[in-house]
Amino acid sequence: MLVSSMKDHASKPRKKRSQPDEAKRKQRSLPHGRAATNKGATRLEKKTPFSFTRAASAIPVWLVQSVFVMSLLIAAVWGLQQVRWGWPVENVEIEGEFRFWQAEALAKELLWVKEQNFFSLDVREVKTSIEHLALIKSAQVKKVWPDTLLVKFKEDIPVAVWNQQTLLNPQGEELVLTDHFDSAGLPRLFGPKKKTEQVMRQFQRFQSRLLAVDVAMVSLTMNRVGSWQIELENGWTIRLGRQQLEQRLGRLIELLKVLPQEKVAVVDLRYGKGAAIKWLSV
Repeated sequence: MLVSSMKDHASKPRKKRSQPDEAKRKQRSLPHGRAATNKGATRLEKKTPFSFTRAASAIPVWLVQSVFVMSLLIAAVWGLQQVRWGWPVENVEIEGEFRFWQAEALAKELLWVKEQNFFSLDVREVKTSIEHLALIKSAQVKKVWPDTLLVKFKEDIPVAVWNQQTLLNPQGEELVLTDHFDSAGLPRLFGPKKKTEQVMRQFQRFQSRLLAVDVAMVSLTMNRVGSWQIELENGWTIRLGRQQLEQRLGRLIELLKVLPQEKVAVVDLRYGKGAAIKWLSV
């Protein structure tokens, strides 16, 4: 029976292995750790395009904040340097009615402004320096972006020379008498130092009445005791005294109408109703 069974076993047909089983068998027969290698074409992986947003998101937040803060600091330092040292005044514009000053001469007085910084320049300092100039009554100064200084000024009007040293404006305020100013045509006023306003008021009163008869004053003097004396352009010397000035001036006007002006030297009106006249010697 043993022989028979062995024959039966040998006579049975051998079962054919499937391809998957064959592959498994070959894989088991490979040495440990060695994988089977598929031969043939290899598929290429598709590359992802570059994205700035994806790259920026990868930068740490603390680094972005640090760069931003440093940029602000650099900009602030640069701005402070510009305020302190840079941005000079390039142009100075002058506006006003020029009577005694010339535009070129006034511009020379402001040359120092062009060395100043536009932001740090003190307009009050410029205003003060202009108003200290001779015959400048007032000034307005302002900055005009980006590099211009605008100056508007008013000149004072001198109407008389005071004690041969200074000028007087219509309000009796003293003005500087400069060497280049021609004062030849101005009347001369004389009096105590603190009497400028009083002498100016009296001069204006006398002048307005005398001009009505076409006579101008050359000088007016008030002495220490308050006595007045006038010099007329026709050569007359008028002594008015201290009292009844308006009445005495009225008598002078009447005498100017009747007396030969070329023969009179002095008219003394310090009398109650009359006048003493000194004639020119022949």
